[in-house]
Amino acid sequence: MAFSSIIRTLERSPLTGELLSKLNRQSFLHLNGIARLPKGLVSSAIAQAAGRNLLVICATLEEASRWAVQLEAMNWQTVHFYPTSEASPYEPFDPESEMTWGQLQVLADLVIDHSANPDQGNPQTSTDNGQTKHNGQLAIVATHAALQPHLPPVAAFASYCLTINRGVSWDMKEIDKQLARLGYDRVPLVEMEGQWSRRGDIVDIFPVAAELPVRLEWFGDELEQLREFDPATQRSLDKIEQLVLTPTDFSPIITDALSDTQAQQVQIHLQEEEQALWQAGGHLEGSRRFLGITFDKPASLLDYLPENTVIAIDEPEQCRAHCDRWVEHAQDHLETLSPSSSPSASSI
Repeated sequence: MAFSSIIRTLERSPLTGELLSKLNRQSFLHLNGIARLPKGLVSSAIAQAAGRNLLVICATLEEASRWAVQLEAMNWQTVHFYPTSEASPYEPFDPESEMTWGQLQVLADLVIDHSANPDQGNPQTSTDNGQTKHNGQLAIVATHAALQPHLPPVAAFASYCLTINRGVSWDMKEIDKQLARLGYDRVPLVEMEGQWSRRGDIVDIFPVAAELPVRLEWFGDELEQLREFDPATQRSLDKIEQLVLTPTDFSPIITDALSDTQAQQVQIHLQEEEQALWQAGGHLEGSRRFLGITFDKPASLLDYLPENTVIAIDEPEQCRAHCDRWVEHAQDHLETLSPSSSPSASSI
């Protein structure tokens, strides 16, 4: 069942107007005694009535996934599930690739949306299968871990996002360099995320922040067509106007930004095998443990959101309890590092 008509009715109701007015005055609302479904209806109505994005914070991934499914029926143009790990950022291993790619997809959308709409106000609406959708509005669901500093600063991430539009002129060799910089592997046939291939004037790329690979068809140095394609059959599908590429993980953003002094600090924490890999210019497992060394102020998901985003915290006490355990876990790992060279505990 879609809740579009209910959301539209709630948007126009005096109660929603009163709640929104109070939210604007006090910057917060505390609502009690309602289940998840009405929570979603009220949160969506308030955010959409104000023309704002919505971020929902939950205590667990299971609860967050339920919220994401529910919000998809509540008149949002896009609903993102932002995956997070319960692991400490100081552990020397990377999370699952799918988790990193899920984060990159959300962050890419936020960065591109912000650059296209720096002064986001009330967006226009469009009709999709008879339902009114709010253009440009995102609903994002995540856990408390998304609020912890676990990301490069927005400017550092944005500099590694590559936007390719139909009709632009590119030197083919420059495309090769950019894909290598972002960590994409060149293969004969693109079948999975993080791969790319070239056949004459056709370049296939499977972005890690997209559901389908994209085929770029060139005429000389001009990009003539962009089409999604099926990786199983290799058949071209729908045309698209724009392709946004992110790095395949956060490692190049972190390690490339290290100064010589910071690089020396990093090497103190590396095992012998990691030292050899570092000297050879290879990828370091668990590079996010060095965020506090590379950047003065690592970012959280909040730093990527527009300032007027509505943030709904579901079951705040449960979120606080899970957050406290996460911080304790991170502090335990931080204490294993050398006090003279480790990032400050205040960076957690």
